[in-house]
This record gives sequence, structure tokens and C-alpha cells, in this order.
Amino acid sequence: MTIRETLNRKNQDLKNDLQKIAELARIGRLLAMSQENLNLLATGQESLIADVLSETSTLLQLVRIYKSRYLRGIYRATKWDRICLRTINWLHTQHHETNAYPAVFADDDVSIIPTKGIPFYFFPCLEQQGLRFQPLFFHEFGHLLYKCHEQELDSLVGDFQQIVESELLPASQRNDQYAQEQARVRQSVVETWYKWIQEFFCDAVGLTIGGPCFLNAFSEYINKFQSSDYSRQPSDLHGSTHPISFLRMQLLVERAQDNGFVADAGRVMEQWNQTASLLGVTHDHHGFYTPSLKSAMKATLRDMLVEVSARQCTGKEAAGFDWQAQPLNLVAVLNQVWLKYFEDPARFHEWESSLLEQIYDLRTQTQ
Repeated sequence: MTIRETLNRKNQDLKNDLQKIAELARIGRLLAMSQENLNLLATGQESLIADVLSETSTLLQLVRIYKSRYLRGIYRATKWDRICLRTINWLHTQHHETNAYPAVFADDDVSIIPTKGIPFYFFPCLEQQGLRFQPLFFHEFGHLLYKCHEQELDSLVGDFQQIVESELLPASQRNDQYAQEQARVRQSVVETWYKWIQEFFCDAVGLTIGGPCFLNAFSEYINKFQSSDYSRQPSDLHGSTHPISFLRMQLLVERAQDNGFVADAGRVMEQWNQTASLLGVTHDHHGFYTPSLKSAMKATLRDMLVEVSARQCTGKEAAGFDWQAQPLNLVAVLNQVWLKYFEDPARFHEWESSLLEQIYDLRTQTQ
């Protein structure tokens, strides 16, 4: 899939979102931006791709601001809630430690308060009205599983932090002010990895449960088409809660390949690499990550996944087989959703509308 096709899909999605929120003031300008991007892409001129990428990134941020600040009051408490509630309820029933937990969520960026007993999920209001991004709940469920196994997983994470620290130690050490500053920096990196490894773990949980549908949903959601996706300043990395997005995608793609999802992994990585080329950026981890950590990190994540015993996506579910079977196989449905989306993005919403009516008894709003 070329970057032109990626940008065309993204701008069509943005246009659909903007049409849903057209009652908001000054939205016409944003709609015009999305249409102009689509018009430029339709010319077929390669020289315009970089400009469209920049405009798409700007538009993406503006639409997310509208959705996070204004729409939660407009769209809250509707019949569409049943989509997210059904996903959360399905997740909870798949694990013996959460099968009695109620399904609760509210409007906001994708996240969770992973409280035992009543975990509280958050999900963007427009994404609630469709199925493509429902797999993002699988990542948030990973945070809940971590909470349920906190003592055991903290022990594994602590062991990995020791490996990180040993990798950062210089061959010889001095006893001066510079050495003290370097020791402080190393300690900050080690402490930052306490949060980072949890995010990598939840990414792995999402892929384990959902297979390709999670990989695609996650990639589409976190890709902002900005240089910060590939590199951030060291001052922004120290104490940060989330790793660099491109690093997350590299490791998730590698895990997807190991699990046999080769075609999806290749398409996702190609999209990220093409975007990096257009932006003229390289990924820089500023000492927070080195390839020498990969083996130990993969082993730690493997042990963490064994500890929580998350439900595993089967090969048939990954291929979307038997998605119409009863009772509903949510993972098969969500993988079929992404297959249909990539097969024909222009007609996807028509197909999805029929599916939502069939499965959830929902009629979508007129586009």
C-alpha cells in the first residue's frame, strides 16, 4: 500500500468524521481542507504528496481537538454505547479474574483507570460509532490484567530494569561531577522503563487477543504523521509514560511477523517507513533503547504474557473466518472489518452500516 493510498484513506476518514460534526461552528473550513487534500491526491502528481502529508497531519490534530473538547457533550449517552459496552463485556468474560466486572466507559482519548472490580474505560466519541478501532480496548484491557497480576509482573519488570541499568553502565567509571550526572541520567532512564515496559506489554496483549485487527487499529490511531512519532527530545523522554511511537510499531510489527501476520505487518511497516521518508526524519532513542535490549525485553514480555494468560487469537479468527457464526466471535468480526476496509475503503462505510444494523441493531447516521 503506497503513501498516496494511505493519505487518501486518512483524508476520507477525516472527511467522514467532519461530516458527523458539521453542526459545530467553523467546521466548513476543515471540511474544505479534507476535500482539497483528496483533490490534490486525485491529480496523481507525486510532487504534491509531501504537502498533502503536512496538511493531513494538521487536519488530524484539529479534528482530534474538536472531538476531545466539544463532542463529548453532544454525543454522550446514546444507543451507540452498546458497541463499546459489548466489546468491554466480551473482554471481561474472556478472563476468569475479570468475568464479573461490569462494562463502564466514558468519552475521552483511549485509556483506562484499571481499578479492580470496576475498571473505567475511555474512548473517543466518534470512534464509538464504528468497529474499526474497537480493538484498541484490547490494549487497555492489558492494563487491567497488569493490575490483577501487579505483584508478579512488577517483579518481572524489576528484573528487566536491572538489565537496562547494566546495559547503560560504562566499561569504566569515574568519580567526578560528570560521572554523578551520568548516574542520575541512567537512573532516570531505568525509572522511565517501568512505564515503558508496561506499554509494550499492553501492546503485546492487544496483538495476542486481536491479531491483525489490533495491529491495524493501533497503527492507524497513533500515527500522527509528525516527526515526534519517530523521535522526541531527551527532556521529553525522561519520565515519559509512553515510548516513541515508531519504536512501539517496530517491535509490534516484529511480534506480528513472528505470529504469522506477515502481510499486515509488512503493510504497516511500509506505511511508517514511507512517512518517515517524506518527513525526512530518522528515529533516535537518545540512549533509552538499544538493540542489545531486544532479546531481554522479548523474554520479559513472553513471561508477562504467560503470567496473565490472555486469550489468544486463532489463525481462523485472524483471517476473519466464520465471522457471521453464532454466537458472535468478536475477534473474527473485527478482523473481517479491517479486511473489508482495506479491500474497498470508499464503500466500507456502507458495508459497516449494514453490519452494525445486523449485529447491534443500529442504524448509522446519514453520511
